[in-house]
Formats: sequence, C-alpha cells, structure tokens
Amino acid sequence: MNQSIQKKIGVGIAVIILIMTAIGSLFAYSYAFNNQYSQRQKLDERALDQYVNEVQTTFRDVQMLSQNIAASQEIQNFLADQDHDYFEITDAVQRIKSIINLRVYVNNAVLLQGDQVYWTYSPFEDYMRERLKEPWYIQLENQNETFSAVHACGYPRDSRFITYILKINNPDRYGQEAGRVLLNINVRQFKDILERGVEPDTGYFFVDTRSGEAVLHRGTARSLENLLLEIQKQPQEEQGGTVFYPWEGGYFAWRTLAGSPFGIGIYTSRQQLMQYTEPLRHFFIAYSAATIAAVVLLTCMLVHQFLKPAALISKAMLDFSKGKKTRLDIRTGNEFQVLSRQFNNMADSIEESVKRKIHDEKVNKKLKFDMLMSKIHPHFLYNTLNSVIYLARREGNADIEKMVHSLILILQDGMAAYSGRIDDPLSAELLVVSAYCVIQRYRYKDKFQLVINVPAELQGAYIPKNILQPVVENAIYHGIAPMEEPGTVEILVEREDEMLRICIADSGMGMDEETLSAAKQSIGDTSGGVHSIGMKSIRERLEYLYQDRYTFEIYSEKGKGTTVLICLPYKTTTVLIPAEQTDLYEGE
Repeated sequence: MNQSIQKKIGVGIAVIILIMTAIGSLFAYSYAFNNQYSQRQKLDERALDQYVNEVQTTFRDVQMLSQNIAASQEIQNFLADQDHDYFEITDAVQRIKSIINLRVYVNNAVLLQGDQVYWTYSPFEDYMRERLKEPWYIQLENQNETFSAVHACGYPRDSRFITYILKINNPDRYGQEAGRVLLNINVRQFKDILERGVEPDTGYFFVDTRSGEAVLHRGTARSLENLLLEIQKQPQEEQGGTVFYPWEGGYFAWRTLAGSPFGIGIYTSRQQLMQYTEPLRHFFIAYSAATIAAVVLLTCMLVHQFLKPAALISKAMLDFSKGKKTRLDIRTGNEFQVLSRQFNNMADSIEESVKRKIHDEKVNKKLKFDMLMSKIHPHFLYNTLNSVIYLARREGNADIEKMVHSLILILQDGMAAYSGRIDDPLSAELLVVSAYCVIQRYRYKDKFQLVINVPAELQGAYIPKNILQPVVENAIYHGIAPMEEPGTVEILVEREDEMLRICIADSGMGMDEETLSAAKQSIGDTSGGVHSIGMKSIRERLEYLYQDRYTFEIYSEKGKGTTVLICLPYKTTTVLIPAEQTDLYEGE
C-alpha cells in the first residue's frame, strides 16, 4: 500500500514538472520573441526616422540653395546676355560660391547657359563639360528628373556625387529656359549621417530605387544584394512609412525618401537580436526557483491526498448554495461515503421542495391572471346589453345587427384569454376598441369621435390583450360623457428603439392636480368602482408580464383632457401560457 502511494506521488511529481516545464518554455519563447523584435524594432524605427529626416533636410536645403541661385539678380542678369567677358564670368561664379559657401556637403556647382558650362571649381576648364556627356547626366535630361544617379568626379579625388538640377526660366519669355543650375552633393555627407548613429555591427544601405544600386552600404555584398532583391519583390508602401521585412532570422527596416528616388534601410541580424535576451535569462532564474517551490508545494498536497473526499464534499455544498447541482460519487468505504450519500439525499429533497414551490407560485399567478382578465369585461357588458334592449324596444333596424355584431367581437376577444393566449396583434386590439366604440356611439350618439393613428409597420406588434379598451372606456365615460359638447379620443402608437409607446388621449374634462393624484392612488383600490378595477387590472397585468420593463403613466389638466401613456417591450411574436399551467384548466 505504501509503495503504491509513493509510486503515485513520484508519477504525479514527474507529470507536474513536465507540464510546468512545457508551459515555461512556451512562455519563454513568447517573451523572447516579443522582447527581441518589439524593443529592437522601436529603436531601429526611431533611428531610421532620424536618418531620413537628416537626409531629407539636406535635400531640401540643396533645393533651397538652387532656388536662391536662380533668384539671384546677378545670375538672372548674367543669363540674360549670351556673350560674357572674363570679369562677368568670374563675378557670376563668385556669386554662386558665396551662396553655397557654408554648405560643406555641396562641393561645387555648375551653371549652364546653352552649350556653355561654368564650373565653380574652375570656370574656364572643360573638365565638367566632358562630365556632362556621361550617362548620369543624359539620364537626368531624358527622364526629366531632379536628382541624378551617383557618379564620380575628379575633385576631390575618388569622390562620388549626387547632382541636383534646377532649370531657370527666362522671365521675359514664358516657357523658355534661360539656363540650369547643377549642385553636386558629396555622398560622404550621407555616410556621415548614417554612421553617426548606427551601431558598429548594424548593417545599413542607401539605395537608388530607380536602378536598385546601393549608393552606400555596410555589410557583406551577398547579403546586400539579396536584401535589394527582396525590396524589389515586395509591394512598395506609401512614401514616408517604415516597412519591416523578416530576413535570415533578423529583419531589415526600409523607408523611401519623399520627393527623391532614394531610400534608406537598416539591417539587424539574428546575432544582434540575441543580445537583447539578457532579461530572458533573469526570467529563467526566477522560473527555476518558482518551479522548485511549486514542486515542494505539490508534494505536500499529494501527501494529504487522503483528505480529497472532504474537499469534494465541501465544494459540492458550496456549489449547491450557489444554485449549482452537484452529485457526489465517493466510494472510500468509510464515513466519507456515508456523508456523500446523505448529501445527495438532502440535495434531492431540497430541489424537489423548490420545484414544488415554484410550481405552486406559477399556479397562483395563473389564477390571479385569470381573475384579472375576468374583471375587465362584465362592467361594460351589462351596459351594452341594456343598450341592446333599449334599441330593440325603440325600433327594429340595422343598428341592432351592427351593435350585436360588435358585441360578439368583444365577447370572442374576451374568451380568447382562456385559450392560452395572453397577447394579440395591435391590429386585433384596435379592432376590439373600434367595436366597443361602435356600441358606445349608440349610447352617446354624436358625443365622441375615435381617431386611430398607428403606422402600418406597427400593426403586427403584439401587446397584452384588453389593455386598450378599458382606457378608452374611461376616456368616454369619465372624460367626454359629462361634457355638454362632443369630444375626441385619439390612439397614437410609436416605436422608440426596442419599446412600443402607446398614447391614449381624450379632449374631455380633465382633472386638477389633487384629483389626478387621488385617481392614481385609487387604481390600487377597488372601492372606486368598475372603472378603477379596469385600470388596476391593466397595471397588474403589465407588472406580471414585464416586471420593471414597462411604464404606465396618467397625465391630466383641468379642462384640457387626460392622457394615458403605456410603454412596453416591442415584439412581433405571441406568448402562450405554458402547457403545464393550461393543463390545470382543462375542462373549465
């Protein structure tokens, strides 16, 4: 027996260690991945933003310098004349030098006028004239671009340049070119910008996107070539946005320069990313300590395994107190098994008692509902029958048939409440109200007018049966009948979100504040007569059906009439009394 327990404990500990190790490995991988990439990418993106801003600032400054040269009055006067002597050429070149003097990245400038080339380094030499025959300048002219490809220049020695060109228009002749300004930007300037902030082991490249040629780069030629190919394969994002491409365990960040055909990229290798895993090692130390503590704790728990039945019984009792039924199946052959059996018997007994109480409550509510429904009809049925007798005695005509037909409609509607239906379409309820008003018009001839204002799309909404007719009856009996002049009863129905708003307003006598307050209180008191019973029944039925999801309000003003407002949930399906309740009334 002891050996079996020890074996179970050993197996349990081994399983727990394996599970925790697997979870820890997954967590460590996720942590390392998120830490390496998110932290380094943020740093690289900020660095790339800085490089791009500095390079674009340089380009914008070059453009501004060229515009200053073109706007210079001395240069415009110089271009206005075709023949120049030595002193005019020297003055124009000196003017250009003075403009670009403080920009160390602009080594020299060239002023073109027709086939004449004036180079600021040596305005009377033909060296720059020969350079303009090279492909970089021919491409610049043919493609109508402003920045050239990278090209060499003899001064300074072994230097490379990117040339910016600006065409100067003739102010006297619209559309005619007076000359051109070429500013030669030393590529060394961009190298200084990139190497000033990039870490020594981080690769970078400054690329001419037109040809895919790397103007500047740091890293192996093979890696650089593959990176450039990868950029050309990928769809280019909008200018100004940083794009990250995964590459050989690392990634490279790429961004094009707005307003120029160049782009800048930063390459971060897998080895560099691994340098950011130092926090992960601290995590492993903490994780190991936590694992050892957890193993010790779980070992202690396994030693006390024999108390598990008590924990099960305690949990089952707690769940049962929260309304969750739990059955115990403990087979230890001791007191715990007896306790579990007694707990199951107790739970069954309590559950049966609760079900019986709920059933009795439903029956009581159904009986109360039926009684409320039965109160609504007799108080006007007696008056209706008296009216029929009165008409029959007075004269025999089609009015009697019309009145009796309306009475039959009302009686049929009243009996429908005992067939399991507790609501009806709004159109059916309005038909009952119309039938009731047909009957009352014979009693109160030309005394009132019924106006129904209900949109067609709301005719199919379901409302509790017989909540409109008692309100209309009160409006006629208490509001309009006591007046000498005729009145109007209006039924207005609207939908507000998920609520149906029913408004029954009359133009009758109305009530002052004191009478209105007394009338609201009398709704709960049957001593007010059959009319108070009708209004009380409506409120109680709404409370039974909707609890706190309805409103039933009465508004009145002396001499201006009374308004009853009923708001209840909007629905397009009927509600039936459950079968277990209707079965109680079979044969009634």
